[in-house]
Amino acid sequence: MGRMDGKVVLVTGGARGLGANDCYEFAKEGADTIIIADIRKENMEETAAALRTEFGCTIVCRELDVTNEKQWELLVSEIDKMFGKLDVLVNNAGIVKRVTLLECTLEDWNNVIEVNQTGVFLGMKHCALLMKKSRNASIINISSIAGLTGYFAWPYTASKWAVRGMTQAAAMELSDWGIRVNSIHPGFTWTDLTSDVKDMLEGFSNAVALERYGKPEEIAKAVLFLASDESSFITGTELTVDGGLQAGGGLRYFTKQMGLYQTDH
Repeated sequence: MGRMDGKVVLVTGGARGLGANDCYEFAKEGADTIIIADIRKENMEETAAALRTEFGCTIVCRELDVTNEKQWELLVSEIDKMFGKLDVLVNNAGIVKRVTLLECTLEDWNNVIEVNQTGVFLGMKHCALLMKKSRNASIINISSIAGLTGYFAWPYTASKWAVRGMTQAAAMELSDWGIRVNSIHPGFTWTDLTSDVKDMLEGFSNAVALERYGKPEEIAKAVLFLASDESSFITGTELTVDGGLQAGGGLRYFTKQMGLYQTDH
């Protein structure tokens, strides 16, 4: 028996990166059906083919712009007709713009907020009624440690703080329907969104307690836990997966540099 046996799962931004790793974990744990929703058709088909070959599971690929409400309505209606339920929604689709307050244009702001915040809102809004049928459903919203700190990427940070708040509000509102809603806050992780700033990742590794950046599969395993019935009494929570950065990794690094933090006895 797998941890996801019998479950129908929808992952936005599931064509590559963190989303594709989520799909891999779900398939490995026996999910009945995985719906990959993304704007990258070619990447979707590649990921789906690989999962079908390795696990023999049902994979449905659908093009979805998470900012388009009509597309959400059509997708949820199709899932209802095909499967009659939706057990897990992973709001993973996101973009980043690394600009400071004074550098940020209104276009930068609107683009990031529309995908990262409005996309999550639309996903929860349009999937909730279908997920009600499960009576034991789970929504996982991918935020970031930027949603817990004052990270410099202005629109990105604002969007991830919003996801954190929306998650808690939704957890209260949807609890009567047996829908759990939680957010995951990855630290610096090697993904498609961060591949262009490898030097920054390696630099920040000094401020991580485990002294390295994260791997996509490590975030995916946290998503799997919140999607599975193992987390049946967890809702409205923020799961930080950052190697100890937010807990005080930066302070640890500087005190070690100053000779004040000794671990060898």
